[in-house]
Amino acid sequence: MRCVAIDELKAGDRLARDVYAGAEPLPLLRSGIRVSESYRASLQRAGVTAVWIDDAFSEGIEPLEVLEEATRRRARTAIHEAFGSVVTSGKQGAALSERAVQEMQDVAEMIIRDIARNVQSALALNDLANADGYTLTHSLDVTTLGLAIGMRVMRKFGWLDAVGKRRYDDIENRLVPLGIGLLLHDIGKLAVPTEILRKAGPLTPEEWTAVRAHPLLGVDILKKAEGISPLSRAVVRSHHERWNGSGYPDGKSGADIHQFARIAATADVFDALTSNRCYRAARPVCEGYDHVVSRAGSDFDPEVVDIFKAFVAPYPPGTRVVLSDGHCGLVKEVRDDAVARPVVRIIMDPSGAVVVPSDVDLSALPELQIVGTEFAIPEPTAV
Repeated sequence: MRCVAIDELKAGDRLARDVYAGAEPLPLLRSGIRVSESYRASLQRAGVTAVWIDDAFSEGIEPLEVLEEATRRRARTAIHEAFGSVVTSGKQGAALSERAVQEMQDVAEMIIRDIARNVQSALALNDLANADGYTLTHSLDVTTLGLAIGMRVMRKFGWLDAVGKRRYDDIENRLVPLGIGLLLHDIGKLAVPTEILRKAGPLTPEEWTAVRAHPLLGVDILKKAEGISPLSRAVVRSHHERWNGSGYPDGKSGADIHQFARIAATADVFDALTSNRCYRAARPVCEGYDHVVSRAGSDFDPEVVDIFKAFVAPYPPGTRVVLSDGHCGLVKEVRDDAVARPVVRIIMDPSGAVVVPSDVDLSALPELQIVGTEFAIPEPTAV
């Protein structure tokens, strides 16, 4: 299967996965359905920007799943209800409900279990977030990536306790408050005017001030919430701090930023860059990857980036790639020991002619490089 933008979806294409929108429990369209023009129009109206399809070129290509579908659906519903309860109860001065906090904990534990099952595997993230559902999907994706990073960071580098001792024990229990903080890291945006968050053009200085207030607004929302750990609050407050001190709201730098917030910052920026937003289209995963890696020691904790670049795949399965010899193809597989050198299914030669698909392992061919991710895929029937 492969991911295609709605604008490229054609009548007759077969969906490879159920298509959801927002926190709705039932899919808009089921996998296996042949797309019609009316279906495509319905997906566009629902804000869906990309879907997975099956065709002859992508046969046998499977995205690497981090979360079980049951985990993903429950998490999206829990985030939606928790954020919704704040909007409702906020008018009465109430806090995040005890039930919502417990649900955040349960969801964090489910995500941790799913990640632990695949902790030795590469992480290949294909984000299909739509603009209207951005906060909901972003919170879940940042949590998934942040917990995957956090698990590996603490196993390799440990964590500092209250007296400054580096420890390598009790990691599983520390991951739960990290997960809760990641799930709620953007909750302060509920207090930012919607017209600012969804503005398509550049923000004014006053609007930027409003947006930059959301970490402290999030802390305020959580002040009265029972059961929220100070570790979780550190994520909410400090996920926009930067290693070199250029972040906000406190301008902290280096190890003065809590380890959890340093992890969250990396996951947050990567997902924001590779997600569709109301003011810009998603950037390719490889560009988000390069952005994070290039800013180790400036924006991001070098230890966190060291972990990130070792297991996050810049070219997930199904990604279009152009090779340095002119051949074009789709990423078929990402190897755990060579996440940036995937197996590629060649489908076009340098002249643009369709060829019988064949697979090449870039980890065994150092002379070949990926030089692009854009080319027009021909009709599979031409093979």
